Amino acid sequence: MKILLSYLEKHWKLLVLALVLAAINQVFSMLDPFILGKMIDQYGNNFKSLSQKEFFDGVTLGLLALISVAMVSRIAKNFQDYFMNVIIQKTGADIYSDGIRHSLELPYEVFEDQRSGESLGKLQKVRSDMEKLLSALVNILFTSIVGIIWVVIYSVQVYWVIAPIYFSAIPIIGIISSVLSRNIKKCKS
Repeated sequence: MKILLSYLEKHWKLLVLALVLAAINQVFSMLDPFILGKMIDQYGNNFKSLSQKEFFDGVTLGLLALISVAMVSRIAKNFQDYFMNVIIQKTGADIYSDGIRHSLELPYEVFEDQRSGESLGKLQKVRSDMEKLLSALVNILFTSIVGIIWVVIYSVQVYWVIAPIYFSAIPIIGIISSVLSRNIKKCKS
């Protein structure tokens, strides 16, 4: 992991930018249900007490807010994916070229014992594993942390009991999904 971090240090600004874009994507994607709930509370439940113009203007403004939030979320996700691909390509190229350089610096007697195709295969495997790891860290771990923080902040504002119930549901969902994935793998084989 220290070796991977040393390669990522060169691209830390892009990585921070990708993480910020991932946070923007996650927060804006979670604003959709919030805005829809506000629309229903303000205009769906009170449509009899509102004039037709107030209702139409409010619903139109809410729909524009929903479209804007979805658009910002998608744009942030696309830029996040672009910057992650740039980081992955540059880091992968650095790792690959350093591996080739190291292989070529070996004495002939040592290099002769190794198969060149085997060395290249290992370098390509390292590159693909690094790509999967970085993608998982940003797309799964980081966005999950941002989502959990968002839900906790929102639930504490609404009713504080929701937060402990949410946290108690996380391990239950994890256990159920791991059992289901094992059963699916057994059924496939």
